[in-house]
Amino acid sequence: MAPEAREESIAEVEGPKGTAEILEVTVAGERILEVEYVVLFVGERRGAPSLGEAHLLANQMVGIEQGV
Repeated sequence: MAPEAREESIAEVEGPKGTAEILEVTVAGERILEVEYVVLFVGERRGAPSLGEAHLLANQMVGIEQGV
């Protein structure tokens, strides 16, 4: 039996280049539940292992400057 995946929109990030959507992707295996994050922006779909990294990626994609 194939694992069941579910996607849920959890955030939107707006910037000068547009709006990116962050999705939480949950995959239910036989014994474990895996969670990863996906950023959607202008037809591009990029994965991130954590919510923090997804936000950083979304900021970069929409053109938000990130300080050091």
